[in-house]
Amino acid sequence: MCELLGLSFNQPVKMNLSFRGFRRRGKENPDGWGLAFYPDGSVQIIKEPISADRSTLSKFIMGYPGIKSKIYIAHVRFASVSSITYKNTHPFQRELNGREFVFAHNGTLDDYKGLDLGRFKPVGGTDSEWAFCHILKSIEERNIIQWEEEHFRWLWNQLGKINTYGKFNCLFSDGEYLFCYFDKNGYNGLCLVHRVAPFDRVYLIDEDFEINLAEEKDPSQKGFIVATKPLTNERWENFSPGELIVFKNGNIIFSSSGRNTEQFSSPLNENEINILRTIRHSPHRLSLKAICEYLGLSCEEIKPQVHSLLCKGFIKQDSRDRVKWDDNDATFYTESSQRAEIDSLIGE
Repeated sequence: MCELLGLSFNQPVKMNLSFRGFRRRGKENPDGWGLAFYPDGSVQIIKEPISADRSTLSKFIMGYPGIKSKIYIAHVRFASVSSITYKNTHPFQRELNGREFVFAHNGTLDDYKGLDLGRFKPVGGTDSEWAFCHILKSIEERNIIQWEEEHFRWLWNQLGKINTYGKFNCLFSDGEYLFCYFDKNGYNGLCLVHRVAPFDRVYLIDEDFEINLAEEKDPSQKGFIVATKPLTNERWENFSPGELIVFKNGNIIFSSSGRNTEQFSSPLNENEINILRTIRHSPHRLSLKAICEYLGLSCEEIKPQVHSLLCKGFIKQDSRDRVKWDDNDATFYTESSQRAEIDSLIGE
């Protein structure tokens, strides 16, 4: 399945750190890759209808120091609708009200041609580009020149309507804002991590080396990275199903679930702490069902919190399990390397 990556920072940053781990995902998504960024307010898109992992161009970009932007959108494609060509490769680009919009989508929409396009017409044959044209048509009809709170809430409702046509995760930008929407049924995944100086060493998932962010980034840089799946060993948080988050200059300026930048100063919410305390106090691995019974909550209520703890690296699923993490019989234990911090967080 396709994967998405987006960045919003308070000042231009290099792409190489996040794109390195993301590029490897091209092995499972071999039908194209693309990168959009805004070096000076005008968008630049680089893409190919081949695997990012095999692409000489993507390897060059990964280490090229000249690419800097406050906003990035990247996509690796597993084709589900239409042919493997340049015109069907994400991200897509259109102009509206003097701004250059780019768009990337993860998922598959059914009967999507019922979505009105207005004057915007797809170049390729994907459901993704069709949805993009519909979104621009809707923004134009709404006559949104400068985004305000009411417009974000309106957009959230519009994206929810598109979501009724199928699986719909999307990232798009006009060069000032980064809009990120997660499928209402929780398809595939979407998570985010906050980066603020001073930076520590981070370890790229599926990579056998580390990178010292203190050497890679200016200490005044801060912002958010959004991805389908965590790319590093940092504490990634999950989007809520159906959530829209809007970023500007490395800050959350709107979230349909009430999320804000300040809450990232605390690594865990109350429910996560209670779940973590329950698992930490157990002398053996603990099943999802047992956690639910102990806390007096339904498994559906705590699954997002358990997934968040997995993404943040505080807990692990037992390797002996023969079920996925969200099965009631899945079992968990605390990550041994994090137990000192865990005890601090749960007040031990």
